[in-house]
Amino acid sequence: MTVQSACLAFATRDRMTKSLGRPNCPQCGSMLLMAEESWFNIRGRIDHAWSCDECGNEFVTSIRLLSR
Repeated sequence: MTVQSACLAFATRDRMTKSLGRPNCPQCGSMLLMAEESWFNIRGRIDHAWSCDECGNEFVTSIRLLSR
Protein backbone atom coordinates (compact mmCIF):
# COMPACT_ATOMS: atom_id res chain seq x y z
CA MET A 1 0.00 0.00 0.00
CA THR A 2 1.33 3.46 -0.85
CA VAL A 3 0.33 6.64 0.94
CA GLN A 4 1.25 10.30 0.81
CA SER A 5 3.34 11.02 3.90
CA ALA A 6 4.51 14.20 5.58
CA CYS A 7 7.01 14.45 8.42
CA LEU A 8 6.96 17.46 10.73
CA ALA A 9 10.21 17.82 12.64
CA PHE A 10 11.78 20.99 14.02
CA ALA A 11 9.45 23.23 11.95
CA THR A 12 10.51 21.61 8.66
CA ARG A 13 8.08 19.68 6.51
CA ASP A 14 9.42 16.96 4.22
CA ARG A 15 6.90 15.31 1.90
CA MET A 16 7.47 11.93 0.31
CA THR A 17 5.60 8.94 -0.99
CA LYS A 18 6.61 5.65 0.62
CA SER A 19 5.34 2.28 1.71
CA LEU A 20 3.71 2.04 5.11
CA GLY A 21 6.18 1.04 7.77
CA ARG A 22 7.97 2.17 10.87
CA PRO A 23 9.78 5.48 10.49
CA ASN A 24 13.37 6.24 11.43
CA CYS A 25 14.09 9.17 13.73
CA PRO A 26 14.94 12.19 11.53
CA GLN A 27 17.59 13.23 14.07
CA CYS A 28 19.53 10.04 14.93
CA GLY A 29 18.19 7.48 12.41
CA SER A 30 17.01 4.96 15.02
CA MET A 31 13.99 2.85 13.94
CA LEU A 32 10.89 3.55 16.01
CA LEU A 33 8.58 0.72 17.01
CA MET A 34 5.29 2.34 18.03
CA ALA A 35 3.68 5.79 17.87
CA GLU A 36 3.03 7.56 21.18
CA GLU A 37 -0.36 8.75 19.92
CA SER A 38 -2.43 8.46 16.73
CA TRP A 39 -5.52 10.32 15.54
CA PHE A 40 -7.73 10.70 12.47
CA ASN A 41 -8.51 14.21 11.27
CA ILE A 42 -11.43 15.39 9.13
CA ARG A 43 -9.21 16.08 6.09
CA GLY A 44 -8.77 12.33 5.58
CA ARG A 45 -5.36 12.01 7.24
CA ILE A 46 -4.08 9.83 10.05
CA ASP A 47 -1.47 11.57 12.21
CA HIS A 48 1.04 9.78 14.45
CA ALA A 49 3.11 11.43 17.23
CA TRP A 50 6.51 9.76 17.76
CA SER A 51 9.19 10.04 20.45
CA CYS A 52 12.64 8.52 19.91
CA ASP A 53 13.89 6.36 22.79
CA GLU A 54 17.52 6.91 21.73
CA CYS A 55 17.75 10.72 21.47
CA GLY A 56 14.39 12.03 22.78
CA ASN A 57 13.46 13.71 19.47
CA GLU A 58 9.70 14.18 19.03
CA PHE A 59 7.99 14.52 15.66
CA VAL A 60 4.69 13.88 13.87
CA THR A 61 4.04 11.91 10.70
CA SER A 62 0.85 12.19 8.69
CA ILE A 63 -0.53 9.83 6.06
CA ARG A 64 -3.29 10.70 3.61
CA LEU A 65 -5.81 8.01 2.86
CA LEU A 66 -5.97 7.61 -0.89
CA SER A 67 -9.37 7.08 -2.47
CA ARG A 68 -9.65 4.50 -5.22
